[in-house]
Amino acid sequence: MLSGYFGMLAKNIYSRTRVKNSEILELLIYGAYIEEQSKLEESELNVFRDVANYYYQQGQEEVNEKLNKKKQVSVIPDAIFFALLDMPNSKGYVWKQYIDAIIKYNADQIYRQCVIHIQQNKENKIDDDVFQNIIKKQQNAKLCINGDKISGAVDNQLIGMNNLAKVEGITSIDKNAEVVFISDMCEHVTDMCLHMNGMKFKIKGENQFDRYYGETQKELRMMRIKCKGLVLGVNLPPISHHFHYCHSTIQYIGNRNIQKVIPTEDEGFWKNFNINKFVRKDITYNKEKLIKNAFKNEEIRKIALNNDIQKIYIYGNKSKHKANEIYFNAEWQNKSKSLRERTLRHEVGHAIDYKFGYISSNGELLTALNIDKQNILEHEKQINFALNTTEYIEYSELSDIIGGMTNNKIKGRAYHETKYWERENALEKETFANLFSIIGSNNIEYLNIINRYLPNTLNVFEELIRRIK
Repeated sequence: MLSGYFGMLAKNIYSRTRVKNSEILELLIYGAYIEEQSKLEESELNVFRDVANYYYQQGQEEVNEKLNKKKQVSVIPDAIFFALLDMPNSKGYVWKQYIDAIIKYNADQIYRQCVIHIQQNKENKIDDDVFQNIIKKQQNAKLCINGDKISGAVDNQLIGMNNLAKVEGITSIDKNAEVVFISDMCEHVTDMCLHMNGMKFKIKGENQFDRYYGETQKELRMMRIKCKGLVLGVNLPPISHHFHYCHSTIQYIGNRNIQKVIPTEDEGFWKNFNINKFVRKDITYNKEKLIKNAFKNEEIRKIALNNDIQKIYIYGNKSKHKANEIYFNAEWQNKSKSLRERTLRHEVGHAIDYKFGYISSNGELLTALNIDKQNILEHEKQINFALNTTEYIEYSELSDIIGGMTNNKIKGRAYHETKYWERENALEKETFANLFSIIGSNNIEYLNIINRYLPNTLNVFEELIRRIK
């Protein structure tokens, strides 16, 4: 028995004696998509079941390992699997509903192109480039694999279902379990996943925590959340608002006294992290005092103090700025005073840039860098020698700017990898933060170098600073 839109369309046509050719064409195209989906349905279901079962068993294994239990690992029951498959994912739709909707959308696209061809007296051939391009885009919407990047509706469905299956596996052994949220910490990590990385949640009890919400990057604001257990899209990956392909996961933890856990990135990925060593904590000293000590230039110091930074954290293995928080790596406190202050000035520079809507990326700074690039290349040997002398080991800003300008043709001892500069506006953002740090240090030697080799870039930076004072 036919159901859904296709059933209604077919019933409407079969019940009438006079039918338009366009209606028959629509029915035939729709039917072709229905037939193709029916061929895929069983294999799709088996893939979903296999992956869900893997994570269901992984959840059981983590509990057994943590609690030193030897309970036999079981396969995911059909009742649980089909219940998970029928649950709305992080985007709010059930998989069967998505398939029905996408079939109609895809069929409509082909139908409209067929009508256009008919109107233009062209023959409708499925191997025509126009039709092939439409079909390729339709396939990518469902699943797109580009190198090590995976996206599409199948990916989004599986991430949510996998984590839900893992929760079921965990609770099949430990009814009062707690888990830690783990971000994949890729170079495109969002403020939401970065902030939540290491947070601990109760599977059954009430959870209260802070996280970012907002439909776009600029609209992100910290909000206090209360929810019971794990809620898909809120504290169970994939995290939503704003949309991105989230590849975060959860992991069972046995220690219930830890407020937040930061896993290491050692061999074995997240499995062997040292809970006690990587507890996230606030730096104990005063933020204003830190900034006053690090910034020697009075003008830049005033701008640095007038910012939206709320907290400064010790965090894992990278120093970075995200929205209104600054993170320093775990080794930051062990560095020399000059290096600690340089890192702080640099990250505050990023924070100021962010506060004013990435003022570095309006095109002016990039134009100036391209002009100064010629000057840099003319003095390539001299600059390359200077940047690799011992005096530059702890002072990376200059080598970072010049490395970015020349795609690391000229680079010092401290620099971003070449691939990093391929990211949108990376050169402008890093140059702004580096200059903010150099000028904020009031180091005459380095200011003279900037004046000599990057005069146009310096002029634009000073103009940007005047605008935000």
